[in-house]
Amino acid sequence: MADDKPAGPGPLEDAIFIVGIIVVLAVLWFYTGGAQKSDLRGIFLHPPKPVGQGGAYGPTAGSSTIQSGAHY
Repeated sequence: MADDKPAGPGPLEDAIFIVGIIVVLAVLWFYTGGAQKSDLRGIFLHPPKPVGQGGAYGPTAGSSTIQSGAHY
């Protein structure tokens, strides 16, 4: 029939494309330094300038605030 349109990519192809983009971005992020290159070491942010000093403070991301061997 003349009105039939060719079928486009299905949902599986779309999902593979999106996952592929995420993988490429993750590899590029890791290759360029990843989290070690980050300027923000703390988990909280000060208000930006001119209101505050900007930057981060507090424990670093991924660190524990529980002291090992602490007894209560």
